[in-house]
Amino acid sequence: MTKTVLKIEGMMCEGCVKNVTKALEGVEGVESAAVDLRKGAATVMHSDVPAEKLIGAVVDAGFRASVKKGLFS
Repeated sequence: MTKTVLKIEGMMCEGCVKNVTKALEGVEGVESAAVDLRKGAATVMHSDVPAEKLIGAVVDAGFRASVKKGLFS
């Protein structure tokens, strides 16, 4: 299992969190997605899904995303 942490921009409410979670969990190979509104981040557990595919799912849901770099990624 691989963990990828994404920075998510544009989330304003819990409805946004649900949309991003649904988009990420809809990607084949994603086991789970924990989205945190306050941190503006999503922690995705998956079986070797390319980061570009995860980012694409978030963009398709109407938000901006990038791979989060640093201590918590």
